Amino acid sequence: MIKYKNDSERLAQELMELQYKNNDLYELMVNDLAPWILTMFGKDLVITMIYRTDAEQDSIYNGKSNSRGRKYDEKPWKSPHQFYHAIDLRSKTFSENEIESIVSYINRKYQPSNYYKSTAFCHNVGLGDHFHLQFVVG
Repeated sequence: MIKYKNDSERLAQELMELQYKNNDLYELMVNDLAPWILTMFGKDLVITMIYRTDAEQDSIYNGKSNSRGRKYDEKPWKSPHQFYHAIDLRSKTFSENEIESIVSYINRKYQPSNYYKSTAFCHNVGLGDHFHLQFVVG
């Protein structure tokens, strides 16, 4: 049901840590989304990122602008990944309709209790298209 990019031991360890650092996101992933996707589409989830260090954040966003047009290197911002509040999942194994269904399912079910404005979306920050899930009960 759940696999890791490049069979990463780091991601496997981070998923275990997520259980203690943000159990609500862990439960969403492991006990809801992964089984739902397997049942609906017969596919596994592939985790590509959970925790992100400051150095990793810098390497991804240097030279890029945020939603307000400010360049990251002029005014760095934090990612939910830096607090165990987010998970990225591979999206290229899903069709457009499947992606829309997954995003809709998560947002409909979890957005009302989420601290963040958006729970699930598909985007590209220079590392390829992927699902981004961010969730903290707020």
